[in-house]
Amino acid sequence: MIYSFRASRPIGGNQQRRQRAMATQSAAIFVVFIFLYQANPVFGCTVTPPAASTLAGNSVSVTCMSIAGVEYVNQWRRQNANIYIAPNRITNGSVAEGYSVDDSNPKIVTLTVKNVSIQYIGNYECFCINLESGQPKDSAYISVIETEPRFIGTDSLSSDDPANLTCSLEFAGSANLLMQITNSAGDVLKKLNQKITTNVSQQFDLPYTTSSAIEKMYFCHISLSDDGNDQKTTIFSRNLTRTVQFSVRNVSIAPESPERCQSGGFCQKDSVILCKAEGSPEPTYSFTIYYNGTTERSPTAKYTVKYVGQQVIQCTASNVISGVVYSNSISFTTNVTEEHVGPSNDSGGSNVPLIVGLVVGLGGGLLILIIILILIYFKRQKRKQSSEAKPEDAIGTKDSTKGNKGNNTNINGQTNLAAISGDERVLVDNALYSGAKGGVTYSTAIDPSDGGYAAINELGTNRKG
Repeated sequence: MIYSFRASRPIGGNQQRRQRAMATQSAAIFVVFIFLYQANPVFGCTVTPPAASTLAGNSVSVTCMSIAGVEYVNQWRRQNANIYIAPNRITNGSVAEGYSVDDSNPKIVTLTVKNVSIQYIGNYECFCINLESGQPKDSAYISVIETEPRFIGTDSLSSDDPANLTCSLEFAGSANLLMQITNSAGDVLKKLNQKITTNVSQQFDLPYTTSSAIEKMYFCHISLSDDGNDQKTTIFSRNLTRTVQFSVRNVSIAPESPERCQSGGFCQKDSVILCKAEGSPEPTYSFTIYYNGTTERSPTAKYTVKYVGQQVIQCTASNVISGVVYSNSISFTTNVTEEHVGPSNDSGGSNVPLIVGLVVGLGGGLLILIIILILIYFKRQKRKQSSEAKPEDAIGTKDSTKGNKGNNTNINGQTNLAAISGDERVLVDNALYSGAKGGVTYSTAIDPSDGGYAAINELGTNRKG
């Protein structure tokens, strides 16, 4: 028989050291794992939510879930008393009165308090079964709101009786509370943030001054949590609203267009007068006008002035609270005129002065133009009448007995006969004219610069007699 052997390579020193180091490292990791596993096992129970709260009479539920390594949920307890025992091979299990349990999945069991009241508040513990380490557990705290939170208050009927608001919570158990009162603008007027175990309330007195209005709407925010000021888990919250009622106050009266009324009480007719006031419920308005011994009433928040002369205008604002009518009035005396009571420096005021100025300016200019035209017309008419005047006798037929009135002056051997009768000149129809009269020879020549009149000159020598 022949045997064959294969020699193996001897292990070197470096490789041996490396193998020993790896073995040591693995052993250390195992030891650490065992230590951590025993200190913080990966199996156990988790209850959600960790806290719960509701109004008395309602139901509330918490759920226990087993983690890997746990066989099933075994028990629910409150104050060391069993309220649930899971069924097993020995017993069918049990549920205390006032509770119900959903254990269709033995690893996820939900406990429900059916009708919450003060007797059910406290800490609820869930136990799970683990065959190796016993019963890990977790817990949840259940509290109760005994009544619905309230946001109440009194109404403000006068400055001696200012309104106040109260936000209240009736609570049993233990939780952190945030309660704050705000106005419609979101301003925090009152705030409480602390851990509570019993009933709490916050009161806020509304400020009242005759020069400022009370707001109508206020809000109260309530929040309960189980995690201190961080409020990571909210178990209950409410937002409440309160409408405050207050009697009518701060009545004011003023013209809608200030330029139509002056501060001295003089107003223009047809001015609109406005009345305003504060109140909750919203006020209603009426005007009363005292004029010339008569009284007139107008149920409106606006009044249009219609009488001319001195009168008293009164505005009354009213509202009703709990069946009681509250009223407040203001009045002023005015002297009403037909025209605008004075110029307005306001750029948005009346344009009447500007319009009147324009009309007067245009009218004056037109009148001056008409006068100039009339003067030109009469001047032309006068010239026309002068140019169209008829001579007493036509040239060549003029009576020689009338003579020349001394106008027969000899000039360069010519005698000027500018007027046959007196000083009249003769109109010649654009032609040279010659004739004889009384033994004297005449000639005429048209001078265009003289409007068509002819200069009549005697030719030859003067004759006497």
